[in-house]
Amino acid sequence: MKTKLGAMALVYPIPIILCGANVKGKPNYATLGACGVMGLKPPLIYVSLMETHYTTGGIAENQTFSVNFPSTRLMAVTDYCGIVSGRDADKSELFENFYGELGTAPMIRECPVNLECRVEKDVRIHGRAIFIGEVIQVHADERCVVERNGRKALADMPTLDPLICAPDDHYYRSGRAIGNAYSEGRDYH
Repeated sequence: MKTKLGAMALVYPIPIILCGANVKGKPNYATLGACGVMGLKPPLIYVSLMETHYTTGGIAENQTFSVNFPSTRLMAVTDYCGIVSGRDADKSELFENFYGELGTAPMIRECPVNLECRVEKDVRIHGRAIFIGEVIQVHADERCVVERNGRKALADMPTLDPLICAPDDHYYRSGRAIGNAYSEGRDYH
């Protein structure tokens, strides 16, 4: 038996990110769960914010943004960035900021992984600004990088320790691996 819950954007778990943009010449960060992959070649991702969010103006102005993946140890400051607007608080002082190749997408050194993105498309719908960005560079802490098949790759989820959220409005950490992608189903008939 299935129970109807009504129309909702129910995707879970939700990766929590800190979306970075320069606003009025200063780094600002918004906590988002509306972020995802749009393609691999070229590497495209999207972030979705309310059009009225302070960070939205910075992304539109500079045509760049960053996606910073906080670990669970950054839970409180990440939550704070989602509660307080950059209009009311200077979030540039919450983190050690750095810039990469684009020069206008502020990133957070304390986050294990950062994506530096250039806006490819700006879509507006129902009061939301959806920025589709091409990932120009991935920056990762050395402790989160491993050799896999002769190439540098990101480590396992326990090492990355990403902050995730669920429909019950609780934060979680990821668990242990239970299988290998693109191989578990090979013998399934």
